[in-house]
Amino acid sequence: MKNNIQTNWQNLSYQEKIEYYDEVLQTTLKTEANLNKNSYTPIYPEVIKKLAKPHPKNLLEVRKDKNKSFVRNTVDLWKNWINKTQKLFTFKKNSNLFDFQKYIDNSTEDVILGNKFKVAAEINDIYLTFKNPANPKEKNLVLRGPSIKIYEGKIHAIIGESGSGKSVITSLLYGLTGNNAIIESGSVKLYGLEVHNFNLYNWEKSKLRGRIVSAVFQNPMSILDPTMKVGRQITEGMLINKIVKTKKEAVSEAIKYLEMAKISNPKKVMNLYPHELSGGMIQRIAIAAIVSLKPKILVMDEPTTALDPTVQALVLDIIRELQETFNIAIAFITHDLGIVASIAEFINIMYAGQIIESGTCEEVLMHPQHPYTWGLISSMPDYNNDERLNVIKGAVPSSLNEIKGDAFAIRNDYALGKDLEEESDFYYISPTHYVKSSLLDKNAPHYLPPKIIQNLWKRYFNRLHYLHEDIFVNQSDYQNDLEKMHKYNLEVTNLINSEVQNGQD
Repeated sequence: MKNNIQTNWQNLSYQEKIEYYDEVLQTTLKTEANLNKNSYTPIYPEVIKKLAKPHPKNLLEVRKDKNKSFVRNTVDLWKNWINKTQKLFTFKKNSNLFDFQKYIDNSTEDVILGNKFKVAAEINDIYLTFKNPANPKEKNLVLRGPSIKIYEGKIHAIIGESGSGKSVITSLLYGLTGNNAIIESGSVKLYGLEVHNFNLYNWEKSKLRGRIVSAVFQNPMSILDPTMKVGRQITEGMLINKIVKTKKEAVSEAIKYLEMAKISNPKKVMNLYPHELSGGMIQRIAIAAIVSLKPKILVMDEPTTALDPTVQALVLDIIRELQETFNIAIAFITHDLGIVASIAEFINIMYAGQIIESGTCEEVLMHPQHPYTWGLISSMPDYNNDERLNVIKGAVPSSLNEIKGDAFAIRNDYALGKDLEEESDFYYISPTHYVKSSLLDKNAPHYLPPKIIQNLWKRYFNRLHYLHEDIFVNQSDYQNDLEKMHKYNLEVTNLINSEVQNGQD
């Protein structure tokens, strides 16, 4: 039919033209969907419920026993000093570099519908507080049990409003959370190595920060040392971390990485000071310098926010190319959904210190399930629409106050009565997509999301149908996942019951 369209268009009937347009539409959808096939994961026939673990008790209580004797206090101070200065068991005597390769080789893999994903970093049920410097008796609960996995060679976006905990949760990966930060419970792992108990000595001795995990921050003008030439700052990092052996080799490598960052005339740029360069160029130089250390994990904390739109697009292209070339796992912090749609493979939505929705890029942006995600998408400006923008009412609750129930309930038009009193469990829509919302409970009342979200759902299911003969996960995989979750929920139930029993005793 396509071959005769141009010559016989005028002679075609109305129905034939409709069939032609439908054929073109299906071809377009298939092509678009096939480009991101792994993002369109088959869904479960029914959502799988995952019970939320209970919060650790007395999180905001500053633990100090007034009845301790002088001797007991002295012993505790001595033990704390030893803990802060002790060497890791993995360090070899007189070794300058920590042998991390064995952790990379033995890192766990997640198998999701036949696809293998190597876990580069993992944060599990982390509860983190900050001591108030002005009043040591006060603590501020910032992270309330979020969990996240970052896969090798993938870009994971972390989205949320200011104060949601995006920067804090990623700072755990490179050990710069702050001296007043306290990890109350949970774990942080880099390729299986637990680093949540690392002190300054451990981070410095292991050389993990820089060689294994690095970070690019928001303000480009504060990244480079203003008193040193650009070339020296790049080569110094490679020499200190023993990426190269000689200064000549370091200069050659620096030029190569600057060219990869699309810096024209890199030899000239290496002899300039930071104040002689634009913000966009400094950001690209910083990215080149960091990637030259060949890190496995890269945290990017809103690296394009302070840049012009044209420079933003260039920086995003560079990030994508470098990530694909060196197979880097990237945690990309942003509040811009437009950037996320163009670069991320996985998305995590954060609100008030929790991850409330997580999935592949298409699952979260085209099949969103949490009312907060609906609000974020609905509030994006559409220049082809004359209607007034939807906004999310209210503000994020302060982490200084104790949050009861669902933190988003007071701003949520779809909130249920129990959301004001109880925190929601997690609900898995697919093996890669989960949501923390009681709307997905089987006993929840029927609801309809905003019109724009309904249209997105239709488009998502169209693509799902084109890619998969059956949009549902096969029955055996579904039963396996159901059994695993049943065991997990049983453990959580026993934990809750034991805490209740201890409280009664």
